[in-house]
Amino acid sequence: MKRRIVNDEQAVSPVIAVILMVAITVVLAAVLYVWASSFLGGTTKNAPTGSMIASEDGSGDWTIQIVKINPQVSVNSVHWYLLNEEGNTMSDSLVSDIYGYYEGEGKGVVFIDNDFNGKLSPGDKFEVHPGAEGDPDLQNVNDVTDYSFRLKFEPNGDVIGYDISLQA
Repeated sequence: MKRRIVNDEQAVSPVIAVILMVAITVVLAAVLYVWASSFLGGTTKNAPTGSMIASEDGSGDWTIQIVKINPQVSVNSVHWYLLNEEGNTMSDSLVSDIYGYYEGEGKGVVFIDNDFNGKLSPGDKFEVHPGAEGDPDLQNVNDVTDYSFRLKFEPNGDVIGYDISLQA
């Protein structure tokens, strides 16, 4: 029996070639997705945990200081609330809306970013100035004793830590 070598110039059948091209395209798309999503900075979906302390300076102004927060989150993703004795919202906004203001600039509540990183982090604080001129919510409020302060994580609406009571 004599063996014959057939010269077949077609290396891979067209069906296998199409399957390989589709597989390569899917792998490349997955790699590009992972690479591109790394530029978006991966947002935190769960609310951070944290704690705060409140103190009054003797003149009626209050300071709420962040003691710990994990993970640190952007000031653009946190909403603050000042609640009266009955739990009704007296004033609120995003932290980014009061970022960079100081007492006397028309805001009754201001956020001070002690490390200037644009995130809520330990050492940062909120100042509450009742009776602040130009603040439509607090200019007619003389005393916020027995009010509460709340932080909420905007992406899911969860409260960060717990409400802090402003009590002398």
